[in-house]
Amino acid sequence: MKVNVYIDNSNVFKNIRKINESLEDSYWVQMYDPLELSKSLVGSRELGKVYFYCVPPPAWLLSESDESRNRHAMASKYYSAVDKLDKVEIKYGYLQGGKSEPQEKNVDTQICSDMVAHAALGECDAVVLVSNDGDFTSALENTKKLGKRVEVLFFRGYFSGALRKSSDITRRARKSFFKRISL
Repeated sequence: MKVNVYIDNSNVFKNIRKINESLEDSYWVQMYDPLELSKSLVGSRELGKVYFYCVPPPAWLLSESDESRNRHAMASKYYSAVDKLDKVEIKYGYLQGGKSEPQEKNVDTQICSDMVAHAALGECDAVVLVSNDGDFTSALENTKKLGKRVEVLFFRGYFSGALRKSSDITRRARKSFFKRISL
């Protein structure tokens, strides 16, 4: 069984940040290795491809404080390391709006269209979505209509009930799934 993995990195990043803020002595890795995560989720099945969806750091960070420039540099370095991983394809969205309230655009749409297209083209037998976002419900349902198995990795306390209903298998994220990537 060939399995494709679709990672909504912004959703993952936000959930890990919330977990880290709520725990006093536990630390989850935010700059994780998406290939290692995917291998943990796929297990003994064949890993098809890993699709990693994100937004590049905004250029305005470069004209801000040293901390902002460092955040930009670290994000750029991280995405560069992810881009070099075998079987991983980075798919970029973009930011819209000003510094005070930037909005991520064209990430969820890419995940939905890619998942359904890959299923329809027979590029996989199962999909794993790494996100808690209920906006993916229709994509999961349409992927299932194409005869594919649908799995979701979720973060405890932040899981959409609609996603739970639309998936064949749900798995709670564990700290051990998120190994630090070599930068």
